[in-house]
Amino acid sequence: MSLKITIIILNWNGAKDTIECINSIENIKNVSYDILVVDNGSEQDDYLELKNKFPEIKLIRSEKNLGFTGGNNLGIEYAMNSNPDYFLLLNNDTTVESDFIDYLLGVFDKYKNAGIAAPRINYYNEPKKIWSEGGKISRFRGSGFAYSERYEKKIETEYKSVTFVSGCCMLIKREVIDKIGLFDINYFLYVEDTDLCKRTLDAGYKIYVAYKSKIYHKVSNSTKGNLSGLPLYYVTRNRLYFSKKNFSNTYFVAFIYIFTTMLIKSITWIFSYKTNNIALVRRAFFDFFNGNMGEVNKANLKTK
Repeated sequence: MSLKITIIILNWNGAKDTIECINSIENIKNVSYDILVVDNGSEQDDYLELKNKFPEIKLIRSEKNLGFTGGNNLGIEYAMNSNPDYFLLLNNDTTVESDFIDYLLGVFDKYKNAGIAAPRINYYNEPKKIWSEGGKISRFRGSGFAYSERYEKKIETEYKSVTFVSGCCMLIKREVIDKIGLFDINYFLYVEDTDLCKRTLDAGYKIYVAYKSKIYHKVSNSTKGNLSGLPLYYVTRNRLYFSKKNFSNTYFVAFIYIFTTMLIKSITWIFSYKTNNIALVRRAFFDFFNGNMGEVNKANLKTK
């Protein structure tokens, strides 16, 4: 009996990227998979373009942008109906090599305790430069940090155990989701992948990177434009939340670290005339302390 994989791709006003991503996936020949595209509150034209381009692919739509957490949760819950063995979460602004899933599945063949497998992710515009090849969770910095920003070298090991992989691409065993649940929607965007990794490890599973598995990432296409404050706000707020949720005993240390780091950055922003960044950080702290999690009004995150 062959394994069943559902590939879940979020689309938010990125039909061009999504089409290129799906075209690269369709070069995969040796693996049985279904593609599920979740249109995450895009403009109607974007949704219709995908529907017309890929009538054979399942496309579901949320009228509202549910963020990375809610969008993927919607896709996973829908895919549960077809009872897959694995969920492959994949950013729409990526392209993949035709054998990347084969190498990811190799992780689960070799390690029975594997819960999540991830590829080496390189820059789309600089294919030999690594954007992420797994990393580690830091309880003192309040997030997961990837091994990155270096060029490929000869592969000395096929797999490596890590504590963090990016939500850009992760192959998740079905039983992991059954055991730990879906993404925590309090994050909405950013750091949610770190939280999922932490809960996977806490449940007794391991996380691995398959170095021979490779994809290419255009990096943050979905959060560019005039919402440049989006990452700064969500990362700051969500690191505080992640620390308190998962490392309550050392939360105070993480808080001091994050606060000090942002204080130093605020001083540099004053001299570089980026004072709006200070307001974004102040709001991130305010919202965290007042329990204002999930999505924030995007109009308040526009920079000057």
